Amino acid sequence: MRCQRLGGLELCVKLEYSNPTGSHKDRIAVYMLWGAARDGLLEPGGCVGEISSGNTAASLAWASRLLGVRAVLYVEGRVSPLKESLIRALGGELVRIPRGPEGRRAAVEDMESRGCLYIGQSGNEYNWLAHYETTGREILEQTNWAVDAFVMGVGTGGTLTGVGARLREEVGSTLVAGVSPRGSRLLGGGGGDVIEGLASHDEPRLYLKHSSVVERLIPVASSEAFEGVKQLARATGILAGPSTGAALAGLSRLVEEGLLDRGSRAVIVAADHATRYPDLLERLAAEEGGGRV
Repeated sequence: MRCQRLGGLELCVKLEYSNPTGSHKDRIAVYMLWGAARDGLLEPGGCVGEISSGNTAASLAWASRLLGVRAVLYVEGRVSPLKESLIRALGGELVRIPRGPEGRRAAVEDMESRGCLYIGQSGNEYNWLAHYETTGREILEQTNWAVDAFVMGVGTGGTLTGVGARLREEVGSTLVAGVSPRGSRLLGGGGGDVIEGLASHDEPRLYLKHSSVVERLIPVASSEAFEGVKQLARATGILAGPSTGAALAGLSRLVEEGLLDRGSRAVIVAADHATRYPDLLERLAAEEGGGRV
């Protein structure tokens, strides 16, 4: 964790891109596979499936190989060659599906025909539990149980609600706030801005089930998420992905509204590294005047 003064706050950033495959999803991959094995749903030599083209796919590929099971990852639409290479390099089998409900139904049917267990991270309780038992505990230990606010984007909602529940139990006064793309279904829209890693068109079951620990759900535009990435990079040298930029934008909103006092300690999570987003790095370079000569 890195902490420093920023805009009158003490900002602490938990560097989850330091995990083995480079994201916070390593935690839930291990927990979900362990839970499936504990519950008698998965045996060595078995197969797991998930619909994901992002960090969870890479994490499941890695953790499955460690545990001696196959991972079949179903990818919607087009995916960057970088992500495809990462998933395959870590041992995952990649299957392309059309974007939307029909493609997802086809993926589930294909999993069944292969004999693969559908992990279903958006509704999997071990997702929430991983962050309650590990990420939340580590944040408490690394801040000496002094956390005034925790802000996190809602993807599946596992990190936000798992960490949030742990902080509220042990600190009590911590303000737990979620961030969602402007116009998202969680905010009553039909699916608006797209911020990679955050739910825009879906209402994750896990978040809905555990959202009572979340006091505020803050709308953030994709442009604000980019500005958050840029601000974090300039102020701290931390190059994080767009969901982290969105969390910083949400935190700024809490400060503007007077919900955090000067000197408060706020925690956000660097869920992954900006190197996973070549287009994002190109935009940052262009803004800094580092374009091609």
